[in-house]
Amino acid sequence: MNYKKAILVLTILSSLMLTGCAAYRTEKDAALPTAATTLSTKKILIREDALAERKYKELGPVSGEVKKLTMFHSDPTRDQVNLILTEKAQAMGADAVVKVTYKTGIGLMTWGYIEATGVGVKFDE
Repeated sequence: MNYKKAILVLTILSSLMLTGCAAYRTEKDAALPTAATTLSTKKILIREDALAERKYKELGPVSGEVKKLTMFHSDPTRDQVNLILTEKAQAMGADAVVKVTYKTGIGLMTWGYIEATGVGVKFDE
């Protein structure tokens, strides 16, 4: 009986250690983008408001999500999800992402997540 309990404990601990290798998951199970892996060096403005002081044309929705894979990792941050928004905005030719909203929580398949949605825009010259 003690042998079976020891095997069970070792199995659980091994599983936890192996899942600890990856801390976060994005919607495509890709690694989080970093400043070095973004598509260009162009700075993308991320704003929660509608940016009333500038005229722009809306290009379309932009969204991103980062999930925490284990309870041992820190919660995903706005900076992490903003990197995803930046990469997607650059891919669509946007200068900014406006009207950004953030949602955090715990899901059935994750220990924690942060989602961000907004609108990619191109500034009028």
